[in-house]
Amino acid sequence: MPQASSLAGSLVALGCIILTCCKPKEALNYEAILSLPPDDQTTSPSSLVEELTARAELLGLPARVRVAERSARLLEVQLHGTDRNDALSRLDRLCVSGKISIRAIHDRSAYITDIASKDPSQLPSDHQILLYDAQGKGGANGQKLAVSRAEILNNSHVESALATRDGDNMVHISLNISGLRRIRSATEKMQKGRSRLAIIYDERIISAPVVAEELWTPVTLEGFNSFEHAESLATSLNKPLSSNLLIESLIPLAPQAK
Repeated sequence: MPQASSLAGSLVALGCIILTCCKPKEALNYEAILSLPPDDQTTSPSSLVEELTARAELLGLPARVRVAERSARLLEVQLHGTDRNDALSRLDRLCVSGKISIRAIHDRSAYITDIASKDPSQLPSDHQILLYDAQGKGGANGQKLAVSRAEILNNSHVESALATRDGDNMVHISLNISGLRRIRSATEKMQKGRSRLAIIYDERIISAPVVAEELWTPVTLEGFNSFEHAESLATSLNKPLSSNLLIESLIPLAPQAK
């Protein structure tokens, strides 16, 4: 009998552990309507359904995606949200385009931006002025940088990406052969300890590191506001969408009767 009691106690303890580790299933309580851009007449909606479903699985987001019955150019996405803002945030993570661009910052950026502020015609045609907010607070108080329009790297040079929580919510990007050659060739010509790169994500500079040496290794991006933000970029690079989707509406679903 003592052995039976011990066994029963162990089973109870095991049951408690299992129940503690199990996450409650999140109900799909919001529905979004997504549309393809008007100028995109070639992307298959069924392919987008598969791509969004794969993304949702990678991100661990409960979701159901299908082509809308009323139009083949619309997609219905049912997902969970604690409220509308949370549902919208999850939808953004699911649909983010995740465009990255790495470009050179002009070695005389401070001088160029200063004279361009007084006379815009003095800005070299192959450069543009972008704002870098190192603190990530937004607004117009960031540093103005003269950035080359020519890309050293973009999404087409990415082999794979991995988001990690270490440090400042980083995304480690492995480059394909073309990307490795391009970053090495570009940084080889730069002034070590002075020249800088602009790491641009969705038209915003998230980092502007100084080039200390010739680069030919995987690239690490940092400066994301949260791990979820970094994870969304990594997922969008690993599972790119065939088209940029537009959010038409997001409404709560009526509770289902039990």
